[in-house]
Amino acid sequence: MSKFCTGSFTYPDPFKEEDAFIKFLKGKIAELQPKVLMPTHDESVVIMRHRDEFPKDLIIPYESADKLLMLANKAESTDVARKAGVAVPEVYHSAEEVRCYPVVFKTVIGNSAKGVYFPKNKEELLKLMDEHKNEETLLQEWIGGTDYSVDCVRWDGFCKMSVYHALVTKTDGGGTTTQREIVEIPQLEAEAKKLMDAVDFRGVCGMDFRYDPKTNKIAYIETNARFTGGLATPVAAGFDIPWVMYKLATEGKYEDPINVRIGTRTKWILGDVITLVGRILKLKWNPKEMKRVFSFSGFDAFDDFSKDDRKAILGEFGYYFEKLIKNGKLNP
Repeated sequence: MSKFCTGSFTYPDPFKEEDAFIKFLKGKIAELQPKVLMPTHDESVVIMRHRDEFPKDLIIPYESADKLLMLANKAESTDVARKAGVAVPEVYHSAEEVRCYPVVFKTVIGNSAKGVYFPKNKEELLKLMDEHKNEETLLQEWIGGTDYSVDCVRWDGFCKMSVYHALVTKTDGGGTTTQREIVEIPQLEAEAKKLMDAVDFRGVCGMDFRYDPKTNKIAYIETNARFTGGLATPVAAGFDIPWVMYKLATEGKYEDPINVRIGTRTKWILGDVITLVGRILKLKWNPKEMKRVFSFSGFDAFDDFSKDDRKAILGEFGYYFEKLIKNGKLNP
């Protein structure tokens, strides 16, 4: 419904109907003849798995499927980060090794905090382990502080990053952010660069960290080797990541100055609505957080609304409402 949309189409689910999705996408590429195909989410793994089936001159600025899957696997990427000298939480291999609670228990594949739990005692942990005994999981120490994300573009000698602090998250314990603020923490950028250099990453990614300013303790959480959900924040701050990536992929260089404006704040309106409903349903009412949810002042931009493109947010609300009716979940 955005006025900037020149066309749209509905495609098969890339994760449930991979072959049908690839066949459909190949047909659309033959029809539309694009110069660049820029996946925005986890469908990038499926697309890169079939890279050889697409035209060789079609630019798809993503890493190989194997590297994307390695970075998406929280256990594997944590191990790579540790070996690269990145600060990571302590990893436990059994419930007996855990010395204090809460701990973090999560499935190694997942996004938007899906499959992430914070058991408060051994009984809760053992129950979760039994429920997920057929899945690959990761057990880590709990790190205080709050969530920070480092958005990165690294391409043939070019490397630029920005850091934002999560002010409000859609789900308990982190995950998708609904309000963010650009901050300057060179230490986080340095940690992110260690991992990117270790795997010789080429493209766009976002790395999540826990950071406690009181103790100055940092811990790597995960890598999203794609455009991140908080993309609106660096863009509003002057770091237009999609445009930078497009120029690098098509011209091999980006020479315009990038001055990230520290203090830039953005808000995802629908995300805050979902946050509010979720907290009410779980009877978890944090007055300070709820005050932020109801606030609309002090933001430099909104993820899903602009005065010159008012209809786009209606399409977004419709999409999420359809997912809610179909799946019965606020975090589809």
